[in-house]
Amino acid sequence: MKKIIGYVLIVLMPLIIQSCSAPVVVIPNDVLSQEKMVEVLTDIHLAESAITLKFTNKDTSKLQAKVFYDFVYKAHKTTKEQFSKSYDFYVAHPELLNKIYDDVLIELSKKQAEVNKKN
Repeated sequence: MKKIIGYVLIVLMPLIIQSCSAPVVVIPNDVLSQEKMVEVLTDIHLAESAITLKFTNKDTSKLQAKVFYDFVYKAHKTTKEQFSKSYDFYVAHPELLNKIYDDVLIELSKKQAEVNKKN
């Protein structure tokens, strides 16, 4: 009887361990990679900061935001539509979005350190 229980545990243990692991999320081909999202989001947040600091008028800010965003999309060879679709995908997968934003914060911190070093 003990041998049977032992064999059952040996067979079931890999299944139990596998069921506890997080499911693998497959990123569709038409969604920006995590690395690309980090790059684009970093530049978008820098653009938003520049807009906030430079333009106090709301209407002017909105107009300039479009110009800045278009520049960011062009610089990263993407479109607003592809970025939005990618962002929506990552919002639906918060564990991936959290990792992306961790990396965005690291990149922004590096850029801030570079600026502080120059001053």
